[in-house]
Amino acid sequence: MGRRNFLKAMATLPALGAFGFAARQKRVHARPVQAGIIGTGGEGCVLLEQAPTDLIQFRALADVRPDSREQGLKRVKERWQTTPEVYPDDYRKLLERDDIEAVVIASPLWMHSQMTIDALNASKHVFCEKTMAWSVEQCKDMVRASRRRGRVLQVGHQRHSNRLYERALDMMRQGLIGEVYYVRTLWHRNTDWRRPVPKLEDLRKADPRFDPRRWGYDDLDQLVNWRHYRRLSAGLMGELGSHMLDVTNWFTGAGPRRILGAGGRFWFTGAGDIDDHVYVTCEYPPNHICPRGTTVTFSSITTNKFDDYYEQFEGTKGTIMLTGETDAMLWTEEGDKATAIEVKKSAAGAPVMEASESRAADAAAGGQALAGSVAASGLDRLEPYREELRRFCSAIKYRTESPCLGEAALAAAVVILKANEAIARKQPVDLDEKIYLC
Repeated sequence: MGRRNFLKAMATLPALGAFGFAARQKRVHARPVQAGIIGTGGEGCVLLEQAPTDLIQFRALADVRPDSREQGLKRVKERWQTTPEVYPDDYRKLLERDDIEAVVIASPLWMHSQMTIDALNASKHVFCEKTMAWSVEQCKDMVRASRRRGRVLQVGHQRHSNRLYERALDMMRQGLIGEVYYVRTLWHRNTDWRRPVPKLEDLRKADPRFDPRRWGYDDLDQLVNWRHYRRLSAGLMGELGSHMLDVTNWFTGAGPRRILGAGGRFWFTGAGDIDDHVYVTCEYPPNHICPRGTTVTFSSITTNKFDDYYEQFEGTKGTIMLTGETDAMLWTEEGDKATAIEVKKSAAGAPVMEASESRAADAAAGGQALAGSVAASGLDRLEPYREELRRFCSAIKYRTESPCLGEAALAAAVVILKANEAIARKQPVDLDEKIYLC
């Protein structure tokens, strides 16, 4: 019932292109954007696999891990039938090349700011993965560098390039579900969130000089499992909460004025110091979907996968639920029968998510690759990755609108970083609207 309701409501809206989704896909028939990529681990390889080959050409790559470099090199060779230049020690050498006009950055979070600013100062357009940066001031420095150099700075919050989210936003802004006082978002897993650490001697067979300490990591585990360390990442809030709370900023057209948080490290063992359970409540001022203000909750746990992940917008006339980035449902407050929720396991009985949200192998049930995986909605799970890169290229070539510029990504990062502060302090954090300005 919920899915049918959503499709019926969608049919009453004008064609999607009228809202800009198709219009912003202006095809680039000119020479593809000449690009380099910094960081060819899990996330970087997803971007390489999904990048539209007629719009962007990767001529160079940089990564300090020998095995990651090999993965990136393989994907570029397979998709573009060319061999890119490889920079194993210093990404700045890639930025010195005059034949590269854009750079994709998919490195660990703590390196985003410096790499982005270096690239912008070298007059390159930048696509940087989320979360934008490790601190609010670093985010603002990135935006300022983009303005100063007159270059595109797009951040990889891929829901901005997802058809279902654009449709849901259209419905809410037209009042279909009434005033939205409450939004529930969550991302629940049952996992230690760790990735296997290869043997150092195996990596040195490919590169005898390889030593993670050369690049600021105490050991190989920090390089591989950087998400587990506060000085390198923003933890569950940065890797998972950044998606959901970016959406609530986008839909409300605002940023929260107060954040309350709780959480801690209760279950994770081994190296690292990030929290393994986080619970956050954000109080939004009057906004586009509720003139009296909206309360948003987000939780992320690592000991139970029952809920999986979704965003649920509860209005006075109905509820819209966006699940797994690929399905949308609508229930009205009147007339619908009670909704039954079914929980189904994959064929392998495995959780839907096992590690970083944006890696293809992790996002598929049972850990299988997502290529060609299409949800019940008909939406390919990886379409938003292709679309965000298509829009990035169009913004460079034709100055069309980018789906998530630095200013929007800054607002999302503020929420994430201040939520972590609220959790650590065990006190509410109040935000002045000026914090979102740059």
